[in-house]
Amino acid sequence: MPASPRIQPLVIGAPYGNYIHFPGITATMGTFTAADRGGRPKALWRMLLTLRYYPRLNAWVNKLGLPNPGIDWLVARVAAGKVQVADKLVSIHGFTPQDWAVLLEKTAALKPLAIEMNMSCPNIGHIGWPDDLFTRAQATGVPLVVKIPPINWEPMLEQARAAGITHFHCCNTLPAPSKHPNRGGGISGRPLKGVSMQVISQLRKRPDFAELTIIGGGGVYEAADVDDYAALGVKHVSIASKLNNPKYLFSDAGIAQIRARATEKLA
Repeated sequence: MPASPRIQPLVIGAPYGNYIHFPGITATMGTFTAADRGGRPKALWRMLLTLRYYPRLNAWVNKLGLPNPGIDWLVARVAAGKVQVADKLVSIHGFTPQDWAVLLEKTAALKPLAIEMNMSCPNIGHIGWPDDLFTRAQATGVPLVVKIPPINWEPMLEQARAAGITHFHCCNTLPAPSKHPNRGGGISGRPLKGVSMQVISQLRKRPDFAELTIIGGGGVYEAADVDDYAALGVKHVSIASKLNNPKYLFSDAGIAQIRARATEKLA
């Protein structure tokens, strides 16, 4: 069984972990797909086109669609010594069984701190995975984190647990309502916090909860949010939507209190 990864109490979620590598945090790079879906220029363009803050929802809604340069880009960057992943999570998503096979093989060869299997994204439609996916992932010998959706997560979690996986990230973004201007997109930010906490509360009822390591994610904007997640027994918290403010990309001052509280409560 893979060793437990030494993840910091505060995790920077993808895609912001591609840019933010401050001390005392664990960055998540990605999400990488098997094929090139456009690099940083496309990602920035999609953000400009689709990332919107909706005051009525008190939430961010995006329809990025996982733009990224593909896993081969990361492989080449690591080989050239331009990126190191031994202290990072690498997030991956496969659209087909073959995609997953390629991604797991190539990502495992990089020996990251852990592979985060991004198992849902409202931008890309139906959630599906091969029946043996988690068993094959576990067989790589690399630590794994399964990022589960906020809805219909139970079958996924049961299969992952049957394969021996113990680390879960709760949760991915919520699907935007069908009548929303960004329908088909994902809702993140403060509304996701309550949903993620509800999922974690359900996990706490499991007899094997003590064996699980949970990364709580969704709506972490200040130190008090860390307290709320800590009360549910998570080992880590993840921030992402707060980083939609560009000023936090260049200085860790905006996340210093969150990092300090996470270290205090979760280390």
